[in-house]
This record gives sequence, structure tokens and C-alpha cells, in this order.
Amino acid sequence: MGHSQDSISRPTNEKWVTEEVTLKVLKPSARAVIPMAIFYLIVAVAITWLLIQFYVEVAWGANLLAEIIGDRFPNDTWFWWLLGSVWCLCLLQPLIRLLELKTATYEFTNRRLRYTVGILSRRRDQIELVRVRDLTAFRSLVQRLLGLGTLRMETVDRTHPQFDLIAQKSVYELKDWVHELNASERARLGYREFEGTQGIG
Repeated sequence: MGHSQDSISRPTNEKWVTEEVTLKVLKPSARAVIPMAIFYLIVAVAITWLLIQFYVEVAWGANLLAEIIGDRFPNDTWFWWLLGSVWCLCLLQPLIRLLELKTATYEFTNRRLRYTVGILSRRRDQIELVRVRDLTAFRSLVQRLLGLGTLRMETVDRTHPQFDLIAQKSVYELKDWVHELNASERARLGYREFEGTQGIG
């Protein structure tokens, strides 16, 4: 009895027939921007207070600038323009950081981690889970207050020797979950490591 071409070509080894599926998609928490926002808010308030306290000196500098610029200088509203510029500059950094967090995506499959980062210029890359050598979950005091943490992945990937999943909730549980994925993928591929060398058995 003959066999169909499909049955002949189908791999018999289980490690090659396991399909890749998306298991979880993670995004950094926007709460991570809170400390930066508070810091720049304090800076903006402090600068505003200094400008008010030294208004005479600031006004003297503004008059010099008005003589140089001429009629284009906003004589009546220059102080509000100055305050507005200070606040815009101080709030710009937290806003950029917030956009970075909101546009970052970490997608875990049963074989790899795919990540996408960037606001205007987007970058997409991946890390094979089998190439992860060590996982470390840590939380600074500020991160603990925010209920967040960072998962650090040490890998044998030349492009990503170290990769951080930042601003993650339940980071300890995430570490255990990624460790299980790593162990499963190594077992599937028969991956072994001998004295700093890696290979598939």
C-alpha cells in the first residue's frame, strides 16, 4: 500500500512538529512614569518660584532681550511665555517616557520573545527562549511602592546579552513562568550547555 506525499513528508520527531503559538502579550505599566513626573513637577514649581522671587532681575534681562529683538518681543506677555516654556520643557520628558512605555510590547510565544519598541521609529526584534541562561527579578524601593518590578534576562544571544522587561506587575511570578518556558523549550530541543558552550543534542 502506497503512502501519500503528505504522510511521507510529515516530520516524525515531536520537537519539530510543535507549533509556535502566542502565550502572553505584556506591556510596561504606565505607573513607572510617576516618579519622573513628580521630579519634573517639583523642578517646574521651583523654577516658577525663583522667577517670581527674582522678577526684577528677570525683567531687566527681558528688557535687554526686547531691545535686541525689537517689536517682535511680547512686551506684555513675556513672563507668561517664559513660565509656559519652563513647564513645557519640564513636562516633556515624562510625556516622552510615557509614550515609550505605552508603545512597547513584549510578546511571548512557546519558542521566543518578540518585542517592539519605539515611538516614531519602531524596532521589532526577538530572542529565542532556548538561549536564555539566567533570569533575575528585582524591585527597587520606588518600584515596590508602585507594585512593579524588572525582569532581567541574561542570554547567549550576541545581539541581546542582557535584556530587561521593565515596569512589570507580579514580576516574581513572571520570572517563574518564563523559567518554565525556557526549561520546556530546552527539553524540546534537547539543548545542552557544557562549560560555557551551548548546543542542541
